[in-house]
Amino acid sequence: MFIFISGSSKSGKSSYAESRFEALSASMKIYIAASRVTDDEMKERVRLHKERRKDKGFVTFECECDLCNVNIPEGADVMIESLTAWTANEMFRDECVYDSEYVIEKIHSELEIIRRMAMNVIVVADDIFCDEIAYDELTERYMKTLAELETCIASEADEVIEIFAGIPYNYVKD
Repeated sequence: MFIFISGSSKSGKSSYAESRFEALSASMKIYIAASRVTDDEMKERVRLHKERRKDKGFVTFECECDLCNVNIPEGADVMIESLTAWTANEMFRDECVYDSEYVIEKIHSELEIIRRMAMNVIVVADDIFCDEIAYDELTERYMKTLAELETCIASEADEVIEIFAGIPYNYVKD
């Protein structure tokens, strides 16, 4: 099963995704945390996420880029938190700005590798598209890249779920 979950910041998407992850059938649960810790607020959010997960039996890998290099035993369940961070980390890597098409292809290819190894995969993403603020060109390029990835992933997912104010909305695909 391949599940894509999206929601705004602090919408409850991580808690919901983790509860879905716990309910999956594989005995090995690989949690890939892709966030880059850059400030005290992010450090606190990571601490809270770790605290919430500590007794759930997840094997956590903190990995900003090249997620397909995580050692995933065949048949494990995998949760990636988050596509938003993973995309930023790949796009703005090694003090360079990588081309959108390259980033999309790289992440899509790595996700395919992960999906082939895993029994079930959950990908979590942040909805960053609702504020209607005009951003600089580079931020707009990042947002467009993320939107293309989310569209691609949602089209391939077995389930697409949006979290709004803590409430999951499951979109049934035709």
